[in-house]
Amino acid sequence: MIFLTRPSATGMRRRALLIFVVMLLLFPLFTTAISTAQAARPRSVAASEIDATVAIEWINVLYERVEAEAVSAPGGGRLYAYGGIAVYEAVRPGISGALSLSGQLTNMPAMPTPDSTQEYDWAASVTGTMAVVLTGILPTTPDTTKAITDLRTKQVAARKETVDAEIVDRSLAYGESVGKQIVDWANADNARESHAKAKDYVVPANIPSDWVVTTPGRPPVEPYWGSVRPFGLPSSDICNVPLDMEFSTDPASTFYAQANEVKTVGEKLTDEQKAIAQFWVDTPGETGTPAGHWVSITAQLIKQTGRKLDKAAEALAMVGIAVGDAFIACWDLKYKIMLMRPETFIQKYIRRSWRPYIQTPIFPEYVSGHSVVSETAAQVLTSIFGTIAFKDSTHQIYNHNDPPRPPRSFTSLEAAAQEAAISRLYGGIHFRVGIENGLKQGRCLAATILSRVHLHAQ
Repeated sequence: MIFLTRPSATGMRRRALLIFVVMLLLFPLFTTAISTAQAARPRSVAASEIDATVAIEWINVLYERVEAEAVSAPGGGRLYAYGGIAVYEAVRPGISGALSLSGQLTNMPAMPTPDSTQEYDWAASVTGTMAVVLTGILPTTPDTTKAITDLRTKQVAARKETVDAEIVDRSLAYGESVGKQIVDWANADNARESHAKAKDYVVPANIPSDWVVTTPGRPPVEPYWGSVRPFGLPSSDICNVPLDMEFSTDPASTFYAQANEVKTVGEKLTDEQKAIAQFWVDTPGETGTPAGHWVSITAQLIKQTGRKLDKAAEALAMVGIAVGDAFIACWDLKYKIMLMRPETFIQKYIRRSWRPYIQTPIFPEYVSGHSVVSETAAQVLTSIFGTIAFKDSTHQIYNHNDPPRPPRSFTSLEAAAQEAAISRLYGGIHFRVGIENGLKQGRCLAATILSRVHLHAQ
């Protein structure tokens, strides 16, 4: 018979002491092994240490192609949104604590995940992503294809001069996988269908206050754009501002007074007012659209403040979302209210021979798109850069010399937005109510976006 005896308390203490001593002796070996493993794991250079030039170059190409292809104003807002989001998602794994926009923006799918055991170059990742995204969202023309291919080739060669070719190639492939996801997401936003429907749009008639086409023979611009899927907004109408001025042809009425203001100001424009009207006109096909103007301002601020790739990507994403959503929301309201332009009212009820300083665009008056987009962008950019004085050289950067439009300086982003808004009164194409309520809608849109879209954990 075998008898089992319980070890004494003294024996148990001796064993425990022996185990402790052995662990104490082996601890340096364990920590050395862990440190060696960590040192052997590849470490990607953080986006905060990489120059932002790679992103700015892609945004420049996007602006130039929007201008060259004469993309509509709302269509331009959409393209800049996807461009900014694409830059951010390409860089995001290289930004400490950054959150994906997937799950925050409407129906945005999960983005690919880089291999944590491999090293990446986030500049090359941007190159891979943007080459795919711009090819997928821009009109397919030989000039656009060449611009994209040339920039990709240039940037890849530049990165391989300072980064191992294998890392660059791996990063390009990762970026391309991100780009494909974003293009698939973009293709399901209803923009293509809305644009196709526009050719059959019939302008309602027989209501005195209703908008009429001021350029005969040309179709209304994107009448169904309000049905395009928004980015950071829960719905396109969440910030709609009702028209709070009753239509009237009575000379004693507010409506008549506002129309008469447009007429009177337009007849006595100062040189400074003319310069302001021209600076902000941003006609599609002649510039990169109003949204592109604010994206250009963003790029200039990135350079002015010396931001690296991480902060540049964040700024481009947020301003892209801002201008994309602003045009969707503004166009939703324009084609619901269907208010006539000052040109129509003035010529019909005040002076037949009157003409605006700026050609009236082919879409309804209320609200002012410049006011909505500029205020939304300015509020979002102020949340990133703070109150900052800057010089806007957009027209010099993109060679807009006819007419000459020299740089303008501003003491804040809000000052620029206010000037962009009032420029439409000087141009003779908006009533004051459309300008002021457009600014109000823009403030609401910016607040909504900033409350719903977060790039870092709160």
